[in-house]
Amino acid sequence: MLRDLRREDGRSFLELMNVGFPEESAVLGSRPEEFEKIFRRIFRWDARLILAILKAFGRPIVRALVVEADGRVVATTLVSFPEGAAYVSNVVVDAAYRRRGYARTMLAEALRSARAARRRFIVLDVLDSNTGARALYDSLGYRPLRQRSELLHDAVGQFTRASAGPSSIRPMQRSDVSSLVELVRRQTPPEAEAVLPTGRGRFLGSGMVSRLLDSEEASWVVDRGHGPEAHVAASVSRAMEAAHVSSPTIGPSVDDELAAELIRAAGAWCAARQAPRIVSMVAQDDRRARAALEAAGFRHARALWTLYRTVD
Repeated sequence: MLRDLRREDGRSFLELMNVGFPEESAVLGSRPEEFEKIFRRIFRWDARLILAILKAFGRPIVRALVVEADGRVVATTLVSFPEGAAYVSNVVVDAAYRRRGYARTMLAEALRSARAARRRFIVLDVLDSNTGARALYDSLGYRPLRQRSELLHDAVGQFTRASAGPSSIRPMQRSDVSSLVELVRRQTPPEAEAVLPTGRGRFLGSGMVSRLLDSEEASWVVDRGHGPEAHVAASVSRAMEAAHVSSPTIGPSVDDELAAELIRAAGAWCAARQAPRIVSMVAQDDRRARAALEAAGFRHARALWTLYRTVD
């Protein structure tokens, strides 16, 4: 039976994530007790009311689907709704229940959710090495959009003595957002921008989501008196050991050393919050962003493909 996630599914959901994505779970270091707190917050009456209102006004945030069989949750996936597309993530089926069509069932419902939310495209990520999943997505009409790399930094302590950075690095302000949106749009391949358009939400985030996930966020820009020339953001959550650093936006006027210093500022912020590891996702064709992360000590961990299809 396909249905929406319920409050009592929390532990089963987390167990499926850990079993289905063991490498990712090991890197992120999930904390079950904190995830249970998140589930309690999400299913509080006030949070559910706000989510229902947003959905009613055509601004859904996320939908969690599960398949129940033999009295327990055996498959799950998430559907989120950024601008322009629906994004499917964490498609996992218990090994004992595979080849029964459950993944196809969840993806079909995700497509219906995308249509209901008036999204033009539906998007997902898949590991380059996961040939079985890639074959499934290919059969459902998904096509490659962009290749990405997951980068990892597991010596975060080296950032603790980092300087605060040169005076040209400062916290991001709301007034920077329009300039940063245009900078990203100029650097993104047109086909990727058409499917996943860059909007203000990329830089402003969601206060409601941060509160529900009990996360903390910060952003920095390079500004030498003429407005933002580069940007990076970082976040930590009590539900995970690892911190996250966004794919940096590096303008053509920023040299390599200043770009690396921007990343080190984000790393120092993560180190101050005692994160043992930092993960980041960067597009393979964004050479400046990848170089800046690697100069700050990040290394390649895994390769992924972002796939998409139209919502018919």
